[in-house]
Amino acid sequence: MNPETDFKNVNRRSFLRLSACAAVGTSSMFSTLFNLRQLNAATAAATSGPDGDDYKAIVCIFLYGGNDANNLLVPTDLANYNVYAAGREQLSIPQAELLALNSLNTDGRSFGIHPSMTGCHELFNSGDLALVSNVGTLLAPATLADYRNRTAAIPDHLFSHSDQQVLWQTSVNENASVDPTGWGGRIADLIHSSHNDSSISMLVSLAGSNFFQVGHSLLPFRTDANGSSTYDILNGWDQHATTRAEGFRSLLDKEYANRMEKAFADISNSAIKNADTFNDAIAASSDFEMLPNSSLGNQLRMVAKLIQSRQALGQRRQIFFVATGGFDTHGPQLGQHAGLLGGLDESIKGFHEALTSIEAQDCVTSFTASDFGRTFDTNGRGSDHGWGSHHIVMGGAVNGQRIYGDFPDLAFGNSLDTGRGRWLPTTSVDQYGATIARWFGIPESELPTVFPNIGNFATSNLGFMGN
Repeated sequence: MNPETDFKNVNRRSFLRLSACAAVGTSSMFSTLFNLRQLNAATAAATSGPDGDDYKAIVCIFLYGGNDANNLLVPTDLANYNVYAAGREQLSIPQAELLALNSLNTDGRSFGIHPSMTGCHELFNSGDLALVSNVGTLLAPATLADYRNRTAAIPDHLFSHSDQQVLWQTSVNENASVDPTGWGGRIADLIHSSHNDSSISMLVSLAGSNFFQVGHSLLPFRTDANGSSTYDILNGWDQHATTRAEGFRSLLDKEYANRMEKAFADISNSAIKNADTFNDAIAASSDFEMLPNSSLGNQLRMVAKLIQSRQALGQRRQIFFVATGGFDTHGPQLGQHAGLLGGLDESIKGFHEALTSIEAQDCVTSFTASDFGRTFDTNGRGSDHGWGSHHIVMGGAVNGQRIYGDFPDLAFGNSLDTGRGRWLPTTSVDQYGATIARWFGIPESELPTVFPNIGNFATSNLGFMGN
């Protein structure tokens, strides 16, 4: 075998496959072009952390499958609870099991949160968490007549998992002329150069590919809960591992006249250097044992490590994407959904404790997103695809202990019922996202750049974020 000859004979398919593997974590080969600075230089240039820097981060927690938020937030006063119980039938939660929310803004109405959400219940009542009611994909304020006539206010392909995931993450309708970038990516495009070193992407995904973080000039830096990795050949454990690794590195260090060979070598070297720098930066971070050993818990543990390591990485703004799945609860739902919400709750509460331990709770805002809500009625075992849904926002800058938006009337056939209790949203994704984006540093004048539909709505600020 001649390694140099074999390397020169890498074909196009192998080049693309290997380049993808070489990228930091699971990132595409192009995202490796965002070169992290060497650790010492980054540390010297960074500002002082919680003692005075302007650091802020947002964390999107995506619940794939469509969370049944009808059982996340439930009215507990007798009249409205009875409507809820009658409509949900076997999906209803006993009134006595709901955890009472001491809301400051519900005008005498009472609400409870799912009994599996003990951590979120505590955070809500302490003022560190808020709920936003009946949020969904809309292009403009809409009525039932708009829905029935499919006017311009109504998005395409409602109730489709893939289409609504894209719309939630991009806020751009399928047939729009706007480039299909994500609203997280568009935020990063606007403020990256003024807040971070231009060689570092402020977008970090712990959950693989997503539309939320696709920008025009920035791509997400993708890693996983175990840190950044590159080629398996550099991490072997048999007796020939060292020889293979040295041989591979020597091939990458050679000078190549062929453009494809040179590109492969440059990208691979960049990926290896990036991985080393990334792992060096988080090596001294805390273990954050308060987070559960679950997929979402481990993703948020890495987010906490990266936030703690922000000085080493030269970051003053970061946008994270984490995700968990299983929320497509067509049945059996009650036990399954309780487990899903319990896992979400444990991760959210642990993440709050992790941020508090590093004094970063006031500069990080986390929020949930999902494909859509679910039907209020039951299919006999579970629920089906819906539309409007309730969501969680957490952080020290959140105006917590409040329920924002308009909680729907739960009687079937009301003015928001598009059928089977698929609630017509009264708050748009644009409004929800714009409220977070303004806190993050996007000026009012630039909100339409990030949220193309925001001008169609009466307000771009729902009030759940402080300064």
